[in-house]
Amino acid sequence: MASLDTVANIEDLRLRARKTLPRHLFDFIDGAAFREVTRNANLSALADMLFRQRTLRDVSEVSIATELQGCEASMPLAIAPTGISGILAGGARGEILAARAAASAGVPFTLGMMALSSIEDIASEAPAPFYQLCMLRDRSLVEGMVGRARAAGCPALILTTTWPYYSQHDRLTNNPAWSMPPRIFSRALLEYASRPRWALETLFGRPVRFRNFDAHHSEPFDIVEIVGQLDASTTWDDVAWLRDIWPGKLVLKGINEPDDAERAVAVGADGIVVSNHGGNQLDECSPTIAMLPAVAEAVGGRIEVLMDGGIRSGQDVLKAMSLGAKGCLIGRAHLYGLAAAGEAGVAKALDVIRTQLQITTGLVGLTDVRDASPAILHGIAGKDVSRPRIRADSVQGPASADFA
Repeated sequence: MASLDTVANIEDLRLRARKTLPRHLFDFIDGAAFREVTRNANLSALADMLFRQRTLRDVSEVSIATELQGCEASMPLAIAPTGISGILAGGARGEILAARAAASAGVPFTLGMMALSSIEDIASEAPAPFYQLCMLRDRSLVEGMVGRARAAGCPALILTTTWPYYSQHDRLTNNPAWSMPPRIFSRALLEYASRPRWALETLFGRPVRFRNFDAHHSEPFDIVEIVGQLDASTTWDDVAWLRDIWPGKLVLKGINEPDDAERAVAVGADGIVVSNHGGNQLDECSPTIAMLPAVAEAVGGRIEVLMDGGIRSGQDVLKAMSLGAKGCLIGRAHLYGLAAAGEAGVAKALDVIRTQLQITTGLVGLTDVRDASPAILHGIAGKDVSRPRIRADSVQGPASADFA
């Protein structure tokens, strides 16, 4: 495995991931819904924001530590839930590797409902994770997962609200080799042969199963069954029900409008994530950094506001915090590292973001990242940022390296 010493940023890890994974699997983590307008807008909106450079301030000591949902965090960052990410490394043990890297870095890890590792798998090798789920048609399944998360000591439950059903990904539709789980004898065989290290590790590694579902069913669930369980009729009444059966911290992921933020507070949520699912669901919607200020203002500090969508650097984290987020979640950024070099790759991704955040916090004149405000950004204070400029080249087909 190539040394990570020359990795300077998340884009470097992305390029290594592309060389490591079969094409269809790289497209699965790198691509997004339809034409990928929202995925690219998340990136370009953050890139268009500029810092004010402040000098001659004592920044000899800079703190980037914080607390997220009651958990100490070495920086205002957590790993987001990402389904099926176990397939990327470690012979279908990718989530375990990512959780261990997060623990070593001192940041929370969120396990997705559709992970290939169970809650118990993670808790046996790392601190109990935040646990993410969607509302399912079979409420007994939801209750069972909630009970297991409670028994494992998961400090927070994250309900994804933006996935009533599966959206279309044009990149995958265009690739007939797409298969999940991977199969040795399939149209992807040539892609597997071109990536022998990944293929041998995965195809002959741990069986690919959705282990968070296995505990509640006599036969293993397949992906079609799970997607069929997604409940498109979910409403705020179901959130209230979940609040009643879950005694720990409850976070709603996918709250992008001020009135929805108000309802999240009213229903008893402990936090929200301003999130458009990384552009993986509704395409051609506003980037999350554009929606963040109004949502944070509506919440008014009553509950914790987090953000994801396009976070690829420490600078991105600081920009989000300056507009009202207490921290950020990263999805693709850690997946690139996981695919590139397993646990070490995730550790590198976290270290890259940490270094960028530490340096940038000091260079904008702050000694504590928690003091970030619109004052550190050019042209933001008192300005409507709900419709940031989106470059024309950001909406043309699959994302280029400029937006990763």
